[in-house]
Amino acid sequence: MILIRLLILLACLALAPAAVSFGAGNHPSDGDIAIKADAMDHDQAADTFNASGHVELEWEGMVLHADRASYDRKARILIASGNIVMTKGGDSLKGNRFTMDLETGRIELEHGAVSIRQGNITFTGEKIVREDEINLVLSGTELTTCDLPGPFWKFGADKLRVNLLGYAIGRNIVFYVKDVPVLYIPWIAFPVVRERRTGLLFPRFGYSNTRGAEIDIPAYWVIAPNQDLQLNLDLLSKRGVGTGTEYRYARKRGSEGSIGGYLIYDLLDERWRGQIAQNHKEIFSADMNLRMAINKPSDRNFLREYGEKSGDYNRQSSDSYVNFLKTWQHYALTANLRHVEDLYAADNSRTLQTLPEIGLAAVRRQIASTPLYFDLDASAANLYQGVGPSGQRLHAFPRLSLVAGLPEYLHASAFAGAHLRAYKTDDIPAGSGISESELDLLPELGGRVSTSLSRVFTIKGDELKKLRHELVPELSYSYTPGQDQTRLPFYDFNDRLIQQNIVYYSLTNLLGGKFQHGETSEYRDLMRLKLWQGYSFVGTRRDLLTLVDANRPWTDLVLESDARLHPQVKMTLDARYNVYDWRISSVAPGAEFDDTRGNIAGISYRLSRNEVEYLEGRLSSRFYKPWTFGYSTRYSFDRPGGYLDGFLESVYSVEYRHKCWGINVALRDRPGSTSFMVNINLVGLTGS
Repeated sequence: MILIRLLILLACLALAPAAVSFGAGNHPSDGDIAIKADAMDHDQAADTFNASGHVELEWEGMVLHADRASYDRKARILIASGNIVMTKGGDSLKGNRFTMDLETGRIELEHGAVSIRQGNITFTGEKIVREDEINLVLSGTELTTCDLPGPFWKFGADKLRVNLLGYAIGRNIVFYVKDVPVLYIPWIAFPVVRERRTGLLFPRFGYSNTRGAEIDIPAYWVIAPNQDLQLNLDLLSKRGVGTGTEYRYARKRGSEGSIGGYLIYDLLDERWRGQIAQNHKEIFSADMNLRMAINKPSDRNFLREYGEKSGDYNRQSSDSYVNFLKTWQHYALTANLRHVEDLYAADNSRTLQTLPEIGLAAVRRQIASTPLYFDLDASAANLYQGVGPSGQRLHAFPRLSLVAGLPEYLHASAFAGAHLRAYKTDDIPAGSGISESELDLLPELGGRVSTSLSRVFTIKGDELKKLRHELVPELSYSYTPGQDQTRLPFYDFNDRLIQQNIVYYSLTNLLGGKFQHGETSEYRDLMRLKLWQGYSFVGTRRDLLTLVDANRPWTDLVLESDARLHPQVKMTLDARYNVYDWRISSVAPGAEFDDTRGNIAGISYRLSRNEVEYLEGRLSSRFYKPWTFGYSTRYSFDRPGGYLDGFLESVYSVEYRHKCWGINVALRDRPGSTSFMVNINLVGLTGS
């Protein structure tokens, strides 16, 4: 918390020196402290030095100006008064009276103000006492990051006692807006951490037609440099009081994780509801790691009703998994355990669970000095579902590849492999025809040949100096024989390998540029444009996007493109054209603009004929500083109802940023749910 950093700086400013020496007139002298003033005298009987008129004290990089100063050498007491200004770097301390006991290190400052340049923070107090190196007591204090006088906001406290190695305890905390009290906290205690921010964050306010009026009170605690904890108290007028927590940690070698949850007794449903969420990444070494996640809501509708803060309200499934990976130079071993909760299904009885799956992959490796290469993908899985077959599956796909020795401009390869599958199946539905134990072998082969043609053009532009155009024509072939697989259980598409005898042709255009910025050269990819199509001699193909008639030999004509002709603009396109019906099967254009100054625009559209038609857009503008306007929407053209019924979600946001505060108002409109949230940011305390 910035308050603690400020108190620490105050303590650092007040470190007591060992000795004092006075210079004559306006000339500083050697020693721990040097004082110069318009007039100085020495009371030899009391051994007291007095200075007046433009008094200046210097020590350890700090400078103190005052109207008057005195130093009792016997008692070792230094007193300064009148228009006190003490500076170090860009930080300053002001007050009416400054007393420092050089023997004990005790400091008292009356009617003082401390200003910290970083964050523009000002801290005032009727009396500030530094008892020793770690204990401070502040009376009648105020804190703000606004300019004085007349700050827009400030915190006030009757008393604040701070132990720099322990806790800060405050009483009667009041938050003011333009000297008007708007929030009262009778007592507060929070741990003191020297390097990071800790404490209560500013509450967020909102309203939802499903949850009622909302107040979200967050608290943040930096437990250690590698650990922190955030607690949330949610007050929902229609649903009750919810509590949330998230604990995050970091470990050696980049290992890290988090664990948290949310719990509420829902007054509307009259039951406890909540969620547990955990993520962990353990890096054992550069070639071995473990990742795991647990996402478990109490019921299938919890995320839809309470997941707005985490962005999980539109999740299609809730997945929990454990994944282990060990790699060697040419091999990789994986172990996976996954449990899925399908939130879109009527129930979870037919959702496939993997408990567990072991995989082994061998990367392509040359066999001796021959032109042959070998690679392997293999897995053994235990698969379970509440309704339908369950059991074990072994799948291996060993493959040999031949890289032909052709001229440099021609690249060719061929492969041959076989899918080896073995099953042990339980809970077989009656009359399904599935065998309890089954072995299956299905070969697959193919080949690929391509070349590359390129040319470099010299461009006499201000920044663009050269263009490189490359053409990559390619021809590929894939063959898998037809085979009846109805005796095998169907868990996923690995259990139904389709018959293929198909050839693909493609032409890829690549455009790159060399840009000159002064003496610096930059090479940037500008565009990739690929046109491809397939012809099937016999068999079928699996294409979930285009839904081409399987009995027609020609596939859709596909155009893929991504272009970044300007560093701030990116455009993408995936278009598929049915050559039989003479119409577009699917199209998915998109464009993004980002000027890196807070002005962002993006739009994407997807049409898959007879399946889905969908539009998504977002816009954020900071043209009218200090205002930021934002809008995002998701719209489905194929939803039943009128024009307005097609909006899946619309979010409107307005943010105003002042030098010392900001406010963000967001309105979220979804079918059956409308909510708005107000988030206040006190710069230097609750955000950046």
